Amino acid sequence: MSRIRTIKPEFFTHEDLFEAEQESGLPLRLAFAGLWTQCDREGRFNWRPRQLKVAIMPYDVLDFSRVLDALSTRGFVVKYMTENRDFGFIPSWHRHQVINNRERASDFPPPPENIEKVDVSITRAPRVDHACSGERKGKEGKGKEEEPNGSLSEVASDAKPKSGKSKGYPEAFEKFWVAYPTTPNMSKAKALVGWKRLTDDERDACYRAVQPYKAFLASKPAHPVMHATTFINEKRFDGFTATIKISEPATDEVWVKRLKYGRRLGRWNTPNWGPAPGRPGSHVPAHLLETNDGADWREMELAA
Repeated sequence: MSRIRTIKPEFFTHEDLFEAEQESGLPLRLAFAGLWTQCDREGRFNWRPRQLKVAIMPYDVLDFSRVLDALSTRGFVVKYMTENRDFGFIPSWHRHQVINNRERASDFPPPPENIEKVDVSITRAPRVDHACSGERKGKEGKGKEEEPNGSLSEVASDAKPKSGKSKGYPEAFEKFWVAYPTTPNMSKAKALVGWKRLTDDERDACYRAVQPYKAFLASKPAHPVMHATTFINEKRFDGFTATIKISEPATDEVWVKRLKYGRRLGRWNTPNWGPAPGRPGSHVPAHLLETNDGADWREMELAA
């Protein structure tokens, strides 16, 4: 049964949800807001993608299971199983919801006590108040006060650990983080959570995929940078480790051939040759370049 919930104006300027939506290509903001109407008073819901889609986005053509997975990998919802049934809940629910006392008790079993919860609403000082403040009788702002650091936003990349003792990041993770094309809105702490779930081989692959990914970005300047958390959690690095080829450094003779190809066809093989001339990270020797090399060159289309 759908329930009435409240949405605050700040929800529409929520940067982290916007970034997640851009990365996934899915309507996460509308879906997340709609999901609140399907939660009971404890913030729990039946993890039934088809039924949820009918209730929340009946006219959209999309796989709602992908929407739920995208929200789950970013910590906005958590999936759990009880008695061979799948359920979900919103970790930040009790920090921010003020539920009408007349709303019926939850019919869903609680999540296991040992389930891993990543509550993205408590990880950074308020840039945005929680978007769903709960069911009230037509009045905003009354009821239990929200705690000062309640926000759906991710932790800032330079945030300190919450424990009393300062904890450094693992060396291998630091190496990855320094190499990755991070932006100020990225969460270093959340990326670390995903990093710890990887195997040693996956961590190595993740790090080695950074340079091919940066080369890909250099070849497509208009393409948005993927959040590091997404790169790790959804193992997007797999698609870039496949492009890595170990070879000897190219000689001037090889570079001359590549440049002739680029000048003639206006194309460049970024996965194998690195960024085109004039792009960040390009390895083309400067003494071989001409004035317009790399200008308006497109990515070479490789056969499948």
